[in-house]
Amino acid sequence: MKLNPNYMRNIVFGAEDSLVSTTGVLFGIATSSASRSSILVTGLVLIAVESISMGAGAFLSESSEHEITAKKVHKDSTIVDGILMFFSYSITGFLVLLPYLITNIKTGKFLSVLVALNSLFLLGFLPKKSIRSAFRMLIVAGLALFAGYVIGASFETL
Repeated sequence: MKLNPNYMRNIVFGAEDSLVSTTGVLFGIATSSASRSSILVTGLVLIAVESISMGAGAFLSESSEHEITAKKVHKDSTIVDGILMFFSYSITGFLVLLPYLITNIKTGKFLSVLVALNSLFLLGFLPKKSIRSAFRMLIVAGLALFAGYVIGASFETL
C-alpha cells in the first residue's frame, strides 16, 4: 500500500518542524541555565501549542487549496492532513523531551540533540530510501537546530 504524497508531506513537515523547534527551544532554555521544571513546562507548552497550531494550519491550508483550485477531494482528506500533522509534531516533540525527563539537564541536552539528529536522518532517508535525502535533511534541519544552541548560549550569562 502506497501512502498518499499529501499525507507524507504533512508527516515529514510536522516531524521535522517539531524535531528542530522543540529540540532547539529546549536546548536553548537548558543552556541558559533554566531549571528542570522550567524546561519541562516549556517543552509541554511548546508541544501542545505547536502541535495544535500545525494540525489546524495543515487542515486550513489544505482546505483553502481545495477551494481555490476547485479540486474534488473528499473533505475527510483535509481532516486527515491535520490529524497527521498534529500527531507527527506531538510524537517527535515528546521524543526529544523524554531525555530531560529521565536524565539530568546536561545529559538530557545532548541526548535530546542526538535523538533529534538521528530522527532527522531517518526522516530524510525513509520516504525514498535515499542517503542523499537523509543527509540533506540532517544538514539543513541540523543548522536550524544549531541556532537554538547559539541563541541559548548567548543568554547563558544573564
